[in-house]
Amino acid sequence: MSYLNLNNVADFGLAQKMASKSYLRAAGTKYYAPYEAYTQNRMMTESDVWSIGVIIIEVITGEHPFEGQTQEETINNIKTGQFKPLPNYIQYEMKMILEKMINLDYTKRPTVKELLESETMQLIGMIEKSKEQKGSEQENEQMNKKMNELEMKNRSLEAENEKEKNRANITEQEKQKEIQEKQKAQSERDQEKRRADTEHAEVIRLTSELTRLNQTLLSVPSSLSTITYQSIIPDIQHAIQKDNKIIRTDKGRYSTVTFNPVISSGIVRFGGFFENSSDNPFFSVGIADSSAIFGSDEAPWSGENKKKTFFYFKDGSLGHIGDNYIKGNSPIEENKTVAMELKHASDIKKRMKLVQMDYPMGQ
Repeated sequence: MSYLNLNNVADFGLAQKMASKSYLRAAGTKYYAPYEAYTQNRMMTESDVWSIGVIIIEVITGEHPFEGQTQEETINNIKTGQFKPLPNYIQYEMKMILEKMINLDYTKRPTVKELLESETMQLIGMIEKSKEQKGSEQENEQMNKKMNELEMKNRSLEAENEKEKNRANITEQEKQKEIQEKQKAQSERDQEKRRADTEHAEVIRLTSELTRLNQTLLSVPSSLSTITYQSIIPDIQHAIQKDNKIIRTDKGRYSTVTFNPVISSGIVRFGGFFENSSDNPFFSVGIADSSAIFGSDEAPWSGENKKKTFFYFKDGSLGHIGDNYIKGNSPIEENKTVAMELKHASDIKKRMKLVQMDYPMGQ
């Protein structure tokens, strides 16, 4: 401002006309050069709008909106569009205009015409005009009316923005609710499928079990007949028979006692009770092929008889053809029974493979 109270604009050394150009090469003060000056090396009308916006904010707040600790940081803030939030005393349309003026995208900045036609700028113009025409009540009334209209419009904009936020929140909540309902429905379908699969598997199992029981019933003869058996003791020095008892007379020797007759078909039940067998770890019962012959002081697994005998040890192990023993059955204990089942076959190896052992049952 000169001493004649006139406003003067200076420093037009870089000013150029843009009558036929859409942009010029970038030039000017770095702090007031916009994003496109750094990234595209060009300036346009929208670039001036950005610079004016920065200056207005700096005049109002006393701070450059993109100012950093160093010049490099300030320029980087300009390039990335990171500016300090405007203070709360800048409100309504003025705030919206300033934020648009310093937008990173020049296509979203307002034009000079839009700025001049904005209600805020018109109000400012009226205020300035009012200062020049003091005493004009009509101008003051019109200015107050305009201010009231502007305030009402700003409040309406804020209310509409709040409604839009609420609508967005409601929409998001509805989406989340829909997702949860779909997930719940899918979970229920999965549970129902698992239940159906479990029930189907149980039906298959029960059907298979019923089939097996029917086959077992068909294989059982209509009646069982009593067979008189005869014991074969290889050496009476080691064991003797008294009535229905087999008594060991030499506990330091093996004594393998077999019983006739030879069973060639049908189902046979052979029952016996054992007393005082706990002191012999090799005590066993079993089934032997009719060709097996046990001599004095021979165990069921002695010599070639190992290939012809299937025996159940006291500790629950199963001796079967070879030298390997199958563990896992219950041991022979007092007041317990063991049961063995043998399906006949022409070959002893096949026969032994078909032997089935049941766990001991309490009497």
